[in-house]
Amino acid sequence: MRCPECGTENPEVARFCLRCGHGFAAAAAGRSRGYAIQTAENVRQFALISTIMPHTNRESADAYRWALLLAAGAVIVFTVAGILPMAILSAAFLVPLAYLIYIYDINLWEDAPASVVAMLFVVTGALSTLVSLVFFRWVFQDEFRGLLVGLGGRAGGIEALPISGLLLFAVVLPIVAEIVKNIGPVFLASRPKFDDMIDGLTFGVAAGTAYAAFETLVAFWPVFTSGQIRTTDGLAEWTLVILNLMVVKSLIYGTATGIAAAAFSGRGEGYDGFTPSYFANFAFAAVMNVLYWLGVRLLAYAPFGQALGLLWGVVILAVLVIRVRVMLHTALIEAAIEDAANDRRAAYSTNETGFCPECEMQLLPDSAFCIACGESVRATSATARHRIREAPAGDAATTGGAA
Repeated sequence: MRCPECGTENPEVARFCLRCGHGFAAAAAGRSRGYAIQTAENVRQFALISTIMPHTNRESADAYRWALLLAAGAVIVFTVAGILPMAILSAAFLVPLAYLIYIYDINLWEDAPASVVAMLFVVTGALSTLVSLVFFRWVFQDEFRGLLVGLGGRAGGIEALPISGLLLFAVVLPIVAEIVKNIGPVFLASRPKFDDMIDGLTFGVAAGTAYAAFETLVAFWPVFTSGQIRTTDGLAEWTLVILNLMVVKSLIYGTATGIAAAAFSGRGEGYDGFTPSYFANFAFAAVMNVLYWLGVRLLAYAPFGQALGLLWGVVILAVLVIRVRVMLHTALIEAAIEDAANDRRAAYSTNETGFCPECEMQLLPDSAFCIACGESVRATSATARHRIREAPAGDAATTGGAA
């Protein structure tokens, strides 16, 4: 059976083309909706783990999902107990540390271990600390204090909103932060070893969550220096604030920067660089950060403002997650079609043996997709990668691009 999309010959039993992932017959309708990285999910589904951790299958994704939920539960326990310094510290580093563990676990770059991302984390954290000190402590400290109404600061309605503080912390700072967050990912994505779109996304998420963690520490530093280990006042509000301004914010920062960095990498072989697509996606990321902070700052003056701010943060995160999923899905499909049309064997395609990490059906040689479930073999863990891509002894090294 010849694929009408790329012309590749497939077995009669194939539901998806092994080279480009095109869906045959009844499967064709599902391909436009099924996420190429985890075909059991919809492309436009709000599924966080399979989006920011694309090298997971359903089983490992569930493990990370439960780990994050349990860690978030521990943060809530610390908050309800009134141990705010511990709650803030654990919430700030919950997502970035989980991401570092994920990168170490999947062993994404076997000849360039997770230390590369750890260094990215440290450098971005240092830049975040510097920028945050300028805005929160050294230059604009008074303007920041004027915005703390929703955190137990001075009383007043929306008419008391300081416009200069709102512009600084809801518009200027998010744009500056997005520029800083892109420095490390863009540099790494321009290296030949890391020019894959999923690599760009990974670097972006790592840098974004690192920036968020250190920004949180600087912004809430008075909590650590107050000398008060435990408090009993306003714990319900503090729970909402910690979940939103530390956990949700971290995910928003990470996915936004991941979108921009993935656009810098581009969908095919080599990185695209500073193209109109990159600047458009960078602008989108910056705008989503601005919208998030405008909503949080303004809603702090409304009744139940912290709860509404948390809900607003989840909405912004959902938009970013769906944008990432559509971006990755489209890139994987288009790059595979391009490779097939040019009769170019992609570096990530299978060799003589291997099984799909999602449905465990045997993969055919030179497969970029499973013919049974349509899963892309590009985004796999190290274990699965060895199982489905390791060439038989004596084979020449393969070359080619990745989506």
